[in-house]
Amino acid sequence: MADVAIGRGKSARQAFELDDIVLVPSRRVRDRDDVDLSWKIDAYRFDLPVMAAGESTTDGVLPVLDLEALIGDAEPDAGALRDAVAEARGEGRVAVSVSPNRASELVPLGVKAEAELIVIRGDIVSADHVSSEGDSDLRTLIRSTDAPVIVGGCVSYSSAKHLMRTGAAGVLIGGGRSDLGMDVPLATAIADARAARVRHLDETSVYCHIIAMGPSNGVDAAKAIAVGADAVMVDGDVSDYPDALRSTMALCGYTDVKSFQKAEVVVR
Repeated sequence: MADVAIGRGKSARQAFELDDIVLVPSRRVRDRDDVDLSWKIDAYRFDLPVMAAGESTTDGVLPVLDLEALIGDAEPDAGALRDAVAEARGEGRVAVSVSPNRASELVPLGVKAEAELIVIRGDIVSADHVSSEGDSDLRTLIRSTDAPVIVGGCVSYSSAKHLMRTGAAGVLIGGGRSDLGMDVPLATAIADARAARVRHLDETSVYCHIIAMGPSNGVDAAKAIAVGADAVMVDGDVSDYPDALRSTMALCGYTDVKSFQKAEVVVR
């Protein structure tokens, strides 16, 4: 990608949001009923490639329970946590999310509460936290956790690659801190993470999933997958996502999520 000159002494890459790209239909159209929206991560299969961090009753999504919001400032109650996780699970699976600051404390509690997946989620998460008071890293925690871990957010190739090297089953792409001038457009962040995934797969033969955070509707979720995401994570209602995903994939000529990552896109 050609750099854009900001001035004589500095250049930068141009970046794109999901709204900046459009999908290109292939030479054939598929029947909607033939589209398989399932997503498999580690040993778990879901009917939809969607993680719902807010309250959602949509069948097939992976619900994500905010462990810190549930606990608050109270002393964690193992029995109450197990009951809350069981209620959120229903008949399917459930993930619990924690912040990086409290991950070492709460991740073991999430595992004991029998959550199938653990999410370590923040605005900007890196594999290493360097401090004059002592360094810390996520690698040891993730590799010692008896459940698949999804970690993020991140918005760059290097941070995605290093998070993948922690042993995480998936990496959350998105987030940033716009108030501090760090807010990479999501389409470009996903594409950079896709390149990191290819490099990681070449080096380790391990496939790490990319989960795009924040697509605001089902069509944007479809664009995120076409750019390279395996699934999306949404804070809010996802009831329109299945129909939008199915229709978009069918009209573009694809019948499964993995092959849809090869769909052609163009910039407006």
